[in-house]
Amino acid sequence: MGDAESFDEGFVLEMCSGQTSWQIEPSTPRTIDLDDVAEKIIAAGWEAKIQTRLCHIFEGEAKLTLFPSGKLMVKCEEKEMALNIARMHLSQWLAEE
Repeated sequence: MGDAESFDEGFVLEMCSGQTSWQIEPSTPRTIDLDDVAEKIIAAGWEAKIQTRLCHIFEGEAKLTLFPSGKLMVKCEEKEMALNIARMHLSQWLAEE
């Protein structure tokens, strides 16, 4: 992994070693209900491809992998897109979790 950056919105963003995806991790440790958060991601325009108890994978403007810890992997090269998704993840998808 690369250098991690903390953001005031409550997450840490870090580029993965392959330079093609980003890891978004909530600053506060938590356990989420994957199915509840998946519904919000689908409502935001992503399509669910794989849903297991270990992770859910979505395709849309970027490929997303959601984990029970609330961590989200975003496959895209642009940091700005990863940041926009991170902000949506924390403010909307994880809201009320």
